Amino acid sequence: MEAPLLPALLALALLDSLNPSALLVALWLLSRPQAAPRLLAYVAGILVAYLGLGIAMMLGFGALRDALGDALDHPVALAAQALLGAALLAYGIFAPKTAHRAQEPHAPARAHLAGYVVLGMTVTVVELATALPYFAAIALMLAEALGPQRWLPLLFAYNAIFVAPPLALLALHALLGSRADQRFARWRQRLQRGAREAALWIFALVGVALLGDAVSRHLGSNERASAPGVEGGSGRR
Repeated sequence: MEAPLLPALLALALLDSLNPSALLVALWLLSRPQAAPRLLAYVAGILVAYLGLGIAMMLGFGALRDALGDALDHPVALAAQALLGAALLAYGIFAPKTAHRAQEPHAPARAHLAGYVVLGMTVTVVELATALPYFAAIALMLAEALGPQRWLPLLFAYNAIFVAPPLALLALHALLGSRADQRFARWRQRLQRGAREAALWIFALVGVALLGDAVSRHLGSNERASAPGVEGGSGRR
């Protein structure tokens, strides 16, 4: 495992954990009765869905990577990745930031905790299109060709960081009690107004990561090709 992988995964997990929609639902739950068990059920739903999707992607994309071999490092594949990164970066910069306000969720039809688990899973699936940091983390682990015994703990750690902010809000609510209500209400309003802009920031940052990765892999392949002793390189006599 290359040394830069862990810092990169940590940075992506921290970025992903600031998901406005997930935090908005957490703050909404903390303003309602029986906040602690309902929020814990909601976080459990997020964790089950996000971790399950991550495992499925690692297994599915890992098999695809093995089938494709070195094709992912082909100049055409790298150019496609670079174009995708540039497009995400351009979208994050130039897309309108004044979209509609994010809406607070409706309470589950049944007040059982299972309904809040389903709510967490639903929010996760609906917001999957904005989970670009997660996709980037999956891509990094796939690029390292890690075995399940190595990528599974990393995936668990990523997901633990991802669900940490709602749990931190719950701890703050338990510590401050009703004194936190007004502060949480202000945070909810800011998240409703800023959800669109935060999502665009994520698009832009992931675009930079994809573009930079494509460029660095292209330069690395050129260096290996031109190294002495490499077939077709400058060291061939």
